[in-house]
Amino acid sequence: MNYLGRYTHRIAISNSRILRIDETTVTIKVKDYKSGGQWKELTLDGIEFVRRFFMHVPPKGFVRIRHYGILSNQNKRKLIPICRNLIGCREFLRRFKKDDKVQAIRILYKKDVTVCPCCGGSMAYEGCTERAPQRSSA
Repeated sequence: MNYLGRYTHRIAISNSRILRIDETTVTIKVKDYKSGGQWKELTLDGIEFVRRFFMHVPPKGFVRIRHYGILSNQNKRKLIPICRNLIGCREFLRRFKKDDKVQAIRILYKKDVTVCPCCGGSMAYEGCTERAPQRSSA
């Protein structure tokens, strides 16, 4: 899983990691995980470089994970706080212990519940003013 995790959200190699290119070889900067994550230079034959590069290109019809779901840029800001709220993430909820409920709703849902959605006037929570009628258990 660690190996796959490095390639699900990124391209195969960035331009900054390609150090030199000549007629037959390509020299790239690689991270050697066996030696504590140190960066080293690796010189490959041009054909071997292209073979390794294409191993990380998704087949036709497949796309990178980062473009879909709750982590897509379009949904991320809105859905991640809601997901954290739903699963009761302790670290996230600890942030709101000092805040009142109005402030927490403003941060989580980006809505100001103190402003009337109809007229734009200010609203305040007064509590329940009328009791709902009791249901008869017939």
